[in-house]
Amino acid sequence: MSDGVAMPRDGKGAARGRRAPLSSLWLLAPAAVLFLFVFILPVGEVALWSVQGEAGLSAENYEAALGAGPYRTILFGTLQLSFGVACACILVGYPAAYFLASRPPRNRTLLLLLILTPLWVSVLVRTFGWIVVLGREGLVNSMLIGIGAVDGPLQMLYTRGAVYIAMVQVLLPVAILVMFSTMTTINRSLLMASRILGASPWRGFVHIFLPLSAGGAVNAWMLTFVLALGFFITPALVGGPKETMIANLIATQITLTLDWGLGSALGVVLLIAGFAVVGAIALLFRRVTGLSGHGGSR
Repeated sequence: MSDGVAMPRDGKGAARGRRAPLSSLWLLAPAAVLFLFVFILPVGEVALWSVQGEAGLSAENYEAALGAGPYRTILFGTLQLSFGVACACILVGYPAAYFLASRPPRNRTLLLLLILTPLWVSVLVRTFGWIVVLGREGLVNSMLIGIGAVDGPLQMLYTRGAVYIAMVQVLLPVAILVMFSTMTTINRSLLMASRILGASPWRGFVHIFLPLSAGGAVNAWMLTFVLALGFFITPALVGGPKETMIANLIATQITLTLDWGLGSALGVVLLIAGFAVVGAIALLFRRVTGLSGHGGSR
């Protein structure tokens, strides 16, 4: 007599369960093919160009890229600037993402639209906007002179600070969206349970919400860091020649001097350096917290 519960007669059911993930791997085929043709093959071609010299395979391009000189200095400057921009995006974006995740679902739509609106405007247009705001006769200088805070216009444009402000403004919506997606998966009943057990709201945030949302913050940091490594229009417009990034040098080697070997070597070095920093941060986060970057508890 049947008990009404479908039980596996033998190991077939379990075998189907094990085969299901393998069969679903075919869903990754289009993305894998696209990844092969738009990333692996081009990067492989660039890597091949980087080791080609006049007499065959050579490391002279890497010696020029990593040797003492302007290329290595600008590479470290690019890594330092991108690191700072990513940290600033997390520090500014985390409270905004927390506020957004704490709102009722009905109110989130309007707030999300406000955050996404800058992404609909070209980065070039937004960068020109900062030139208008931070210029000698721009909005900020006019306000400071108007209230009597300064006697003359301050030099804010073509400085490292202007580059930080413009890049953070461009990347901040991305960081907020990544952290917001993680925060919305956190089970808020855990915070309610902590309140019932006598914990203050701040203690519940520090010991429950912050660890569960740390993975999203790290993911946002890594994404903004990698995106910042490739910036060259914004630093060139608001930072001037003093704030040249490695992407500017690569563009110069490819389009002006036509030294494709050195430009390719700089690109490969930038790619490896980016992977190394992101991998080190991910490993350090996992070692220190014991958490993965998958986000909060559901």
